Amino acid sequence: MGFRPGGVGVKVEKESKVGPLAGIIGALAGIFIIIVAAHASFPIYLYYGAVISLLVAIFSLLIFGFLAHPLYNFINKRREIKKHNALAKKYFDTFERFTKKFGELLWESKTVNIPDALRDSQSSQEFRQVFYLSADVIFNHFRDLLDCFKERRKRFDRTKEDFILLVNEFDIILNMYNEFYLCKPVKEIRGIGRDKFKESFKEDYKKFKGAYERFIGNYTDFEKELNEEFDKMVFREDFEMPREL
Repeated sequence: MGFRPGGVGVKVEKESKVGPLAGIIGALAGIFIIIVAAHASFPIYLYYGAVISLLVAIFSLLIFGFLAHPLYNFINKRREIKKHNALAKKYFDTFERFTKKFGELLWESKTVNIPDALRDSQSSQEFRQVFYLSADVIFNHFRDLLDCFKERRKRFDRTKEDFILLVNEFDIILNMYNEFYLCKPVKEIRGIGRDKFKESFKEDYKKFKGAYERFIGNYTDFEKELNEEFDKMVFREDFEMPREL
């Protein structure tokens, strides 16, 4: 993606607008001087009518020259804010469904929960020291963190700024879960030896991993769509996935 130098485009645009306007004002000022210089040749009513009309025209153009560009920018900015706020309201419901689905993946649905599959391997001596598998206290804290986010979600003020902040906050939570509760323990298990990991645990993990990857895939597609809609790269588009066991 290319970016034009910061001041060049603005300078050219201003010169292109100011040039013709300055020419018109100069021409009117020239006519005004001619009329004033030759005022004796004009009837009094025609002279004053022409002078007043030219003065009004010159001052109107001067005011337009000073205010038109800031006013145009202000109107465009307000239109952009209104558009983006509408997009935030439009996509909030979809975002909320993703956050609720994530809660289900964590603890409400036993059929798609990777941490539970990893925790089952505690029965094997080799894996009792794996970081996550002995981290029940941290996991409970993580649940509290997600509960706090639910309360935060209820306070959404329906603006673009708050929507971006809300999505980024959830991305931080999701990345913490993804890194410390999935990827890190899986790396440690692989380091100890995949061959020591029971086949029944591998089958459960593979099933849960597929469901989780589908969720992450759909969510990152959603964030890519948001970036396109908001014309900015403000949302995360990738997460590290846990490896095979």
